[in-house]
Amino acid sequence: MFRIVFACVLASSALAQPPLVYNRAVLNGASFAPPGIPGGAIAQGSIFTIFGSNLGPAQAQRAATYPLNTSLAGTSIAVSQGNTTVNAIPFYVSSGQINAIMPSNAPVGLASLRVVVGGTKSNAVPVQVTTTSFGIFAANSAGSGPGILQNFVSAASTPTNAPTMAAQPGQTIILWGTGLGPISGADNVTPPVANLAGVKAEVFVGGQPATVAYAGRAPGFAGTDQINFVVPRNAPSGCWVPVYVRTNGTNVSNFVTISIQANGATCSDALNPLANALVAGGKTGAIAIVRETTHEDVSVTVPVDVAADFTIGAFSSFSAAPYAFHPALSLPPAGTCTEYTGKADLAHGSFVGFAMPPPGAALNAGSPPVLTGPPGKVTFTPVLPGYQGALIGSSAPGAMSGSLSLSPGTYTVSGGGGADVGSFTATLNVPSAITWVNRNQITDIDRSQPLTVSWTGSGPNDVVGLVGVGADITSNSATAFACVAQPGTNSLTVPADVLSNVPPTQQYVLNSADVIYLVSIPQSAIAAIKATGLDTGVALFAYVNGKTVIFQ
Repeated sequence: MFRIVFACVLASSALAQPPLVYNRAVLNGASFAPPGIPGGAIAQGSIFTIFGSNLGPAQAQRAATYPLNTSLAGTSIAVSQGNTTVNAIPFYVSSGQINAIMPSNAPVGLASLRVVVGGTKSNAVPVQVTTTSFGIFAANSAGSGPGILQNFVSAASTPTNAPTMAAQPGQTIILWGTGLGPISGADNVTPPVANLAGVKAEVFVGGQPATVAYAGRAPGFAGTDQINFVVPRNAPSGCWVPVYVRTNGTNVSNFVTISIQANGATCSDALNPLANALVAGGKTGAIAIVRETTHEDVSVTVPVDVAADFTIGAFSSFSAAPYAFHPALSLPPAGTCTEYTGKADLAHGSFVGFAMPPPGAALNAGSPPVLTGPPGKVTFTPVLPGYQGALIGSSAPGAMSGSLSLSPGTYTVSGGGGADVGSFTATLNVPSAITWVNRNQITDIDRSQPLTVSWTGSGPNDVVGLVGVGADITSNSATAFACVAQPGTNSLTVPADVLSNVPPTQQYVLNSADVIYLVSIPQSAIAAIKATGLDTGVALFAYVNGKTVIFQ
């Protein structure tokens, strides 16, 4: 009898697990910006998302009509600060996720949030509530890549912007997001249609300010904001032009992309030979030969340069996708910067972790490619699913120390061909690396001021860019940014708005991982891979020069 009773107690306990809100899992419902970055606060009147377990019914429930209630399918949310408690307004609940509206009268500052399911309370988690913190909805539902932006053609025609549905300079765009700020009326009914009082909303397209015609609640959608703006005439064209919103002069949203083309047709990107394959689908080959050197002078006794020579490549087939995007291939136009936020170190400790292109569906190119040049003969081997490559040398202790061998000269990359891809040979003429003039003067970076990097030795058509990563290990939050210089220039400037959402370096610097990389690809070191079975192929040599920094 004891065993029977004990088993019943265990069974009932398993069925009645309390709701659990995951650590740092209360996020802006559009940007999904992590709480550890400045843009990760939740605005009054905005949609936010909670992730956890046992947060609601196994079968997801949505609110069907207005007015919305403070409880849905037995789930409610309490937001408390001192003696003040308000109830958030859920409109979607499931076991693992809740979407809700933060009331416009929620207390500003650090508050405590609990989910209550059937009278059982979850753990309390901190949430930072603010008056304005905007997030732009994106097609990937994760706050990056093509945004939910509509090209206004007429009142009856507002197609969603995409690489195959580009906007034109001077065209009006409808941007969807959440977090402009509180309203004076109720948050659980269809909101009034008017510019939101007390909030200054600015939109930047490819770094250029846009004219804003409307910034307020979207008609008929509680908690959802709409901004109508005009594409600046001087905005750059391209498939992935960065767009962000700044509110009240200081609060910067997530970055999404818009496609801009003068004729409004499918976008084009002269800087990126693989862009068309990503947008329209196709069979591609991509091989990179990289010399990566990082100057580490933060939190070390003696500064040291850690270098590695490696190759990596993939032969892949991409399917056409309406909102095609990947950080490694979807470069911003020359003269602009874009940004990504997320959890953990977005670069995984190395530039290659951030810049690695997607493998797609692997193509059979036969025997592994072979690199011939100053290092001698190097045969690629499988390194990751879908990729082949080789570590040629490294200056890191215990990792082929002293065997660095990539240097200026002539390189050939060849492959014997296979069932999907024919044989090929590509020749690269690699000049000396550019010189990063002010590298050693950049250690403490003031995120409220623009950052300028300068160099010498680049050719008029070389591709030069800057990638930066700021990772807060304690909050498991990170921001990465990427900028591309105008061809023929010897410097680029990262705007303060781009730096503003980089998490500041911790006082104990080992709790942060902060680095910037100057990347250069000489024009003479880019060669087409021409082989039967490929629509597009490219081989290139890249110099990557890193520097550890402190973001203040």
